[in-house]
This record gives sequence, structure tokens and C-alpha cells, in this order.
Amino acid sequence: MSKNVRYENVNKIYSEGTKNAVHALKDVSFTINQGELFCLLGPSGCGKTTLLRSTAGLEQISSGKMYYGDVDISTIPPYKRNIGMVFQSFALYPHMSVFENVAYGLRVRKTPNDIVIKKVTEVMELVGLQEELKRNPSPTALSGGQQQRVAIARALVYDPDVLLLDEPLANLDAKLRRYMRAEIRRIQKATNITTIFVTHDQEEAMAVGDRLAVLRKGIVEQIGSSDELYNRPKNAFVANFIGKMNFFNAKAVSVSSSETVAQIDGTSIKLTIPAEKCRFTPKTGDSVLIGGRPEHLIVSKENSEGSIRGKVHIIQHLGSFIRYEVDIDKGISPVTLEIDMDSMQKDIHENSEVFVNFKNDKLALFSPEGREL
Repeated sequence: MSKNVRYENVNKIYSEGTKNAVHALKDVSFTINQGELFCLLGPSGCGKTTLLRSTAGLEQISSGKMYYGDVDISTIPPYKRNIGMVFQSFALYPHMSVFENVAYGLRVRKTPNDIVIKKVTEVMELVGLQEELKRNPSPTALSGGQQQRVAIARALVYDPDVLLLDEPLANLDAKLRRYMRAEIRRIQKATNITTIFVTHDQEEAMAVGDRLAVLRKGIVEQIGSSDELYNRPKNAFVANFIGKMNFFNAKAVSVSSSETVAQIDGTSIKLTIPAEKCRFTPKTGDSVLIGGRPEHLIVSKENSEGSIRGKVHIIQHLGSFIRYEVDIDKGISPVTLEIDMDSMQKDIHENSEVFVNFKNDKLALFSPEGREL
């Protein structure tokens, strides 16, 4: 039966007590709900894979507790945790048939052969590989997507309490990744097994997960749904990691309970940010960051009050929108803006002189601290 997963003040320190000690996880505390598809997301070295391996028992935590349901599994060895795990490399056995690869966990548990046949048949139907099971070749005869589904079937066949996926789509091409992330979500919802999915790809995490945790340097920065993290990021780091954000260095010139007025450095442009869009409360004169996503800016040939002059550097056709990269005055930070428009703009080409305007009601205000990765 699927179980929730709970972390209480989990720390992991590599080479503890030496000058080369690395604090990979720092007081991690949160709960993954029963039956939830939960994504761990962050840049390389943030601690997401360490947390997954610690959950599996492949790493011993330095302090804190981890629970499956009400059971403290912090010191329980991996083979007693009843987990299913899917690796980036698939880790299938080329000398075994597809059937025997999937049946392996049941064979180790000395499951009777009639039950092995029944459960392997059921799980291969779940992952859509009935015909491949009939042919029963070596996994090397299958495509990358088929091999990934075999690896998922092998992890599910013995009804694990928790399913762990360690960047399972990293070795697939872009089109197959989009297909397989939908398949993983379909399979997870059909089985209702508590699942932890590790990825560094924010689009993948947003497409797959019920909730996401964004990690940085061993710290959980924010947990929430894709919508919450995209539209209500806690800080500048999360805002720029979940999607793209254009930041403007600015100074708070007026602060009230309802709004903050900030002036962009190097300009006379003042922007009013409502209190609900302010991720911290500055004092008058404080340095701040104004954040606007590419779709929160407008590129135009018309010079209006509060616009920034620039020059189009690159135009990219990205399917449902057109991205304009605009170089602006070097006295303003950033030097290059990314602006998304829903169609090609008349008379605007690469090297065109343009003006950038803001959708003021969409902008957010952040502390300038901790923006870097």
C-alpha cells in the first residue's frame, strides 16, 4: 500500500569532520502526501539526488529522521524499505528477456511462478507493452522509450510503498521526453503510488508534478504547485529557476501598506508594485529587484512614457510565441531583455530600434539578496 514520506530536520554531510566537508542537505523538513507525484527540482549540486538516494537508503543521513507512513526508516537498509527505483540509465539486464527483467524483483522475493506471470502481465499492460511481452526479446531490441517503460514496470511489479525516479527521461530525445512524461503521470495516477521524481528540467517538473520542491545548496527554497511557483515565487532564485525572469535593479522610493513604488537604476522610470506582488517589504531607499517575466513586457516601435529604448538582437520563433531579445542601455541592468509576444510585430526586425514597456499589474518585487544560483 502506498505511504506518505516525511522528512524531519534531515542533514547530510559528506566527509563530515574534515576540512573538505560538504553540507549537501540542511535541515530538510517536509511531507510528501500519500499517492502524490512529487518533483525535486534544482540546479546541479543542490541536493536533490542526495535526498532521493537517502530516501532509498543508498545514502546514510547524518542527522534527522525519515518516515514511510509512521515508520522511521532512517536506519533501515534499502532492501527492507520496499521501494521501486528507476534510474537515468534504465539499468536493464541485457542477458535477460523483457519478461525476466520485469520479473526480477518477484524472483528475488521467491514469489510463486503463477503469481509472477500474472503480475508481470498486468504491469506490462499498464505500461502499454503487451505486444513486446509477447515477443519477449532482450531489452536491447527495444527503443529508448520502450526500455524506460520496462524499467518502470520492473519497479512497479512488486507493489512498492514508494516509487523513486532519478532523472528517468534524461537519455531520451526531446519529443520522446514529452511523450514519456505524460506516460509517467498516467501510470502514476493509475497506480496511486507515492512517487518522487528528480529532475533539473523545470518544464518537465511543471508538466509532471502535483507539487514541486525547489532546492538550492541543500536548502528547500519553496514547495508548491506549478502554478504557485510560477506565479507566486518566494524569492528571486525561485522566480528565475521556474521559468525565465527579467530583473531590474531598482530603489524603493515610496513604501506603503498597499504598494511599493520603485525607480529603475539609471533611469527616471518609476513602477508601482501592489503589496500582493511584493515578496518582501523594503524600507524607503532600499535596493530592490523588479521582476518581469518575458510575457510581462512589451516590445514596440512607439516611444511612450516609462519605456526603455533598446535594439533587437535576436528574434526566435518558438511555436506559440515569438521571443525578442533586446539589448538596452548599458547603464541599466540587465543589458539584455527577453520579451515574448504572441505574434510577429509589424516593422520590428533584428537590429531594429525599439521601446520596451511593462505590464505593471504583472510585475513583482524581490529582495536583491540570494538571486545567484
